[in-house]
Amino acid sequence: MKFVNLDPADAFTKAIKASSKDNKLVVCGTEEDKSYIEEHLLESSQSPKDIIRAAANIKAATWLSKQRQLLESDEELNLAEITGEFKAESSDKQGFNLATDFVTGEAVDNLLGVKIKTNSSWKIPAHFKFGGWNACPEPEVHCAIWKHWQLKYGAKIVGVSNDVIEAYITKPPQTTEEAMELAWEQYLYCPDIVDQGVETVSKLAEVLLNHDCWYFWWD
Repeated sequence: MKFVNLDPADAFTKAIKASSKDNKLVVCGTEEDKSYIEEHLLESSQSPKDIIRAAANIKAATWLSKQRQLLESDEELNLAEITGEFKAESSDKQGFNLATDFVTGEAVDNLLGVKIKTNSSWKIPAHFKFGGWNACPEPEVHCAIWKHWQLKYGAKIVGVSNDVIEAYITKPPQTTEEAMELAWEQYLYCPDIVDQGVETVSKLAEVLLNHDCWYFWWD
């Protein structure tokens, strides 16, 4: 992994273009994001190869099913409220975030990214050793989930900070049923995007339908 300076105006365009090559470019955010990433890399004893090997033993469908069982066993949760009602495809779909200042809405000064040599986008979380805090899954789970999404939706990770993953999607869901299925998978993987974001799984599905940009954030 090598950090590089990026122009916010075309950072994600370049990351998307590089996503089909072995030398990936991943947008990371600010100097503060870089410091957190570097700190986490030093704290973790796993190597990227260890994480990728561990991911091979995880079936995404099985992991997601177990998360759903845990959710349904929680008597304090109201699944109907979490599910909500699908109304129509959203006309308010956000783009990529890591090149934009969350507070001001302006382009990030001194935007940073990393160059990573890997033959598959789903292996990128292993190089960041991403995850393992609070409700954020372990790095090998991230890899297994993204391998599943890469095969099914053509999902390619193009942005990673200390607590965010963003992806470009080449085969987004095109029906309500497909969008709802994906929205549930995303909620089980990252509850914060619903619980602290769009509020219901159905609203998430409204955004995911025919959309080529995904966003995940863990508190």
